[in-house]
Amino acid sequence: MSINVDLFYFINHNMHNPIFDLIMPLFTHFGGFIFMVCILVAVILFARFTKRNTLKRIAILALIALLLSDVIVLCLKHIVNEPRPFMVLDNVNLLIVEDDPYSFPSGHTASTFSVITFFVLNMKELVKKHYLAVSTVLIIFALIIPFSRVYVGVHYPGDVFAGALIGMAGALFVNHFKDKILGIL
Repeated sequence: MSINVDLFYFINHNMHNPIFDLIMPLFTHFGGFIFMVCILVAVILFARFTKRNTLKRIAILALIALLLSDVIVLCLKHIVNEPRPFMVLDNVNLLIVEDDPYSFPSGHTASTFSVITFFVLNMKELVKKHYLAVSTVLIIFALIIPFSRVYVGVHYPGDVFAGALIGMAGALFVNHFKDKILGIL
């Protein structure tokens, strides 16, 4: 077996426990595209009504990074056509229902990493005093999502690694061109 499959079985089987079986199926959905869009729209609306222009600007740019990353993920999923682990491996602990047959790359991970990376890159503009603490919490959240995707049986470790790279790349791209993007908006 490959290291990708071995690591999948290690996380999906050897780390199996009742607490993770309860929380990971719930937590894994927090990284989804729709969930992230809803959170960012809520942040944008909150920032608009409370006149927090910096927060609004950062949330809008994070939304653009999310959209960019998601387009890349969707294109790659349909080019690569890798079936999910539970579709091809034996004895997978499948803890959620997954309708999308394609595994590579992980969209949940890309969504999470694009938003979290963008916020961490711009956190000093938002939270000057507690920058490190808030960034640490966001990074821990971002790391739990890919772990949960493997734990619940819907992604290989390589899928979530690629998703993380795509999400970070999308955030870095938007961050690099944020002034130009804001000039267009």
